Amino acid sequence: MKSFIRLLVFSNIWVAFCVLALALSSELLLGTANHQISKFVFFATIFTYNFQRIVRVKRGENHIRKHWLQANNKLLYLFVLLSGIMSSYFFFQLQILTQIAIVFSGVLSLHYPFGLRKIPFSKIFIISLVWTMSTMLLLVFENNILITQNVVLHLMSRFLFVFAITIPFDIRDLKYDTHNLQTIPVFFGASKARFMAFIVLFICGIIGFFQYTQNALIFSKLLALILLYFMASIFIVKSDESKGEMYFSFWIESLSIFGYLFLAISLLIF
Repeated sequence: MKSFIRLLVFSNIWVAFCVLALALSSELLLGTANHQISKFVFFATIFTYNFQRIVRVKRGENHIRKHWLQANNKLLYLFVLLSGIMSSYFFFQLQILTQIAIVFSGVLSLHYPFGLRKIPFSKIFIISLVWTMSTMLLLVFENNILITQNVVLHLMSRFLFVFAITIPFDIRDLKYDTHNLQTIPVFFGASKARFMAFIVLFICGIIGFFQYTQNALIFSKLLALILLYFMASIFIVKSDESKGEMYFSFWIESLSIFGYLFLAISLLIF
């Protein structure tokens, strides 16, 4: 069982399910759905993450999964090939505006390991922006949703949530990033970085409460989001360099899945 979970995590299939969960959460929050977007996001995530891992290994960069990636090189290439074919298939079924947004986020993602990540503090902002676009903005574009104040607030909350849960990964990578990247934990220290994540999640809660007061978010959805932010805070406070890879790449990544489950259950109960 452990080896199977390790395969899911290290092959980036698990993170693809987490991104998919965020995309499905957006459907619940915005009251709309688009299965083509969900399928594209799932396969594009597998393609992008594995492509980045292959590039970093080829360039000889240190990485927490380096030995596993080297030992399973052929499997990674297979995943890149299959996910690339599938994401391309769904890409050409989408509207032109959606495709433009995908190309923009794709350029950021594919150029990330070639130098973008070296720009001070860019790592967390690029990840937050690309995840926000992939898990919500594409749905807005494809379903022709009017970009109102409520939609903008949802996009801001998604960006901030991803920002907050990415900070623990930068804490995990301190020993790798200290001499290579200028990240928030490297510059401010792990304790201040965790505090920053708390503040960001608190802002997410304030945004949700404001939407509720404006009748733009029903109470059950607000409750689900608050529960998610509280759970994320607990995981963040416990994150440090001593935690194993599964704590970050399985449990913290799983916060996205918990978020979808909280929203789905709250709509069934209330």
